[in-house]
Amino acid sequence: MNKGIIILLFFFSLILAVLILLPYSVNISHSVPNVIDPLFYAWNLSYNADAMLKGMSASLNTNIFFPLTNTLAYSDTLWAQSIITTPVMWITHNPILAENIAIILSFPLSAIFMYLLAFYLTGSPVASFAAGIFYAFSYPRLSQIGHLPVISSQWLPLYLLYLFKFLDAGKRKYFILLCIWYVFSTASSIYFGVFLLPITALVIITDTVKRIRNHTLSEYRKRLTAALPLVFPFLIILGIVLFPYIRLKVEYPQIKRSIDDVTELRATLADYISVLPTSLIAFLPFPKHINEHVLYPTLTVMVLSLVGIITFVKRNRYIIGSFLLIVVSSCMLSLGNEQSFSVGSFSTGTIKLPYYYLYNLFPIFQIVRVPARFSIFIALSLSVLAALGIDTVMKKTTSRWIVCLLLLPFLIEVWQVQTPFVPVPSENSVPKVYTWIRGQPEPMILAELPLSLFYHGKLMKDQLYTSYETLQQSDVYALETYRVYFSAFHKKRMLNGYSGFLPDAYNRMGETLENFPSEYSLTALQNIGITHVVVHIWQYDTDKKVNIMNALTSSPLLTPMYSDDKDFVYAINKK
Repeated sequence: MNKGIIILLFFFSLILAVLILLPYSVNISHSVPNVIDPLFYAWNLSYNADAMLKGMSASLNTNIFFPLTNTLAYSDTLWAQSIITTPVMWITHNPILAENIAIILSFPLSAIFMYLLAFYLTGSPVASFAAGIFYAFSYPRLSQIGHLPVISSQWLPLYLLYLFKFLDAGKRKYFILLCIWYVFSTASSIYFGVFLLPITALVIITDTVKRIRNHTLSEYRKRLTAALPLVFPFLIILGIVLFPYIRLKVEYPQIKRSIDDVTELRATLADYISVLPTSLIAFLPFPKHINEHVLYPTLTVMVLSLVGIITFVKRNRYIIGSFLLIVVSSCMLSLGNEQSFSVGSFSTGTIKLPYYYLYNLFPIFQIVRVPARFSIFIALSLSVLAALGIDTVMKKTTSRWIVCLLLLPFLIEVWQVQTPFVPVPSENSVPKVYTWIRGQPEPMILAELPLSLFYHGKLMKDQLYTSYETLQQSDVYALETYRVYFSAFHKKRMLNGYSGFLPDAYNRMGETLENFPSEYSLTALQNIGITHVVVHIWQYDTDKKVNIMNALTSSPLLTPMYSDDKDFVYAINKK
């Protein structure tokens, strides 16, 4: 293996990431791709850095959603990402920079790890170099720069690499490494841990067919002998990683993603020809979407994959079979529980798809809300097949520069123009009220208002690029993500929160606080241990501001502690 090519690939893909993601990529110290999930992830990484040396209890029981516990498990823990970001946090105290470094680094890391997988399968450094670029800059990754868990898909090629190596050679060290990369993948996003189960099954099925036909099925005995002593230690480590989610399921047995959630966030066939609105090729008649619905595999990669499939040699047929099976299966699973297909006047009507049966037969799939994310394995598999196609082309020519001609159309297809970003306050420019709060002694437990239920405001997509200064009461998601983010600086416990799961207790309190500052609402806050309320009067609807201020100043249950004409802090008086 040529280490020089790996170094070249790292810097080439890093530079590509910066160029493709301009101007966001040159504003990473103080900006985020949008203000919903990225602000939450910035807080998450900051909290992980603070809690890393304080033990499991401190790690799980975060400062948000007070008085609830195990609140880290309400979303992805980001423990794998924190290995990269914690040193950045300790040095810079800048969670925005830490998160953005993790996002940008995911591109060269994905390229390198895809290179390693493709090189093992093809033996061609040039083809593997291209495969790394294809995977790193695929649309299922580019469209997810606002979702740190999902874009942290760099570990997936490493897992498959050592799965293939273990099945081929049966060495114990390969089993150890595949276990390590499975843990890393799961600790990056619980989705990856779930998705890798059927993907692993498909690879093993293909390998079993190969061994049956080659009369080498007995060699599995060696693999089992190597793996069995390590299964128990692996399950212990995996159990530690999954403990927050296991505990959450025990505490909330009813928790699961409904079939309606799956229906809403499944892929459609049209998504596989969809590009981002900022794509260079967006002027062409492609559908334009964001996030989960941008899955275009690119014409370049599909053509090269087809070349690889058509021109396969005998030694590659099981590699091609494995990855073709992954492509087809991942596509079917990404379509969710049901679809209706039509051609002209003919329509199939609504038909149940394989995901529906996985959802009902295997409860682990009930934690998945976005089956469209199976598409990352399509991008991965097509990158391998495209590498086989390039390897075929390379055997027809002596010039290695042909790969540049093959990369150029791909880069045109994925190139982005004016990737959006939103500047957010950093440590030295947070609103003054949070600087004051940070200096107050404990115990100080906050409730920030206005607080509204998420389904009472604007759609999330209409709040993605809202600056802090322009927040309104109807920006129900952005209000909470900004508050969670600012808590990374003041460190105080708070009722407020944001995550992929909202417990009933939080929703009930949200309903109660719609009547704030009534005596009933203040008593309810006091009963759960809230000591102070932070009222952002400028965020209230205009017709409510005067009444809210009059009620605050006349309430015998509140003592003013801080005011800067925009933000007010009151202590809740003990009865």
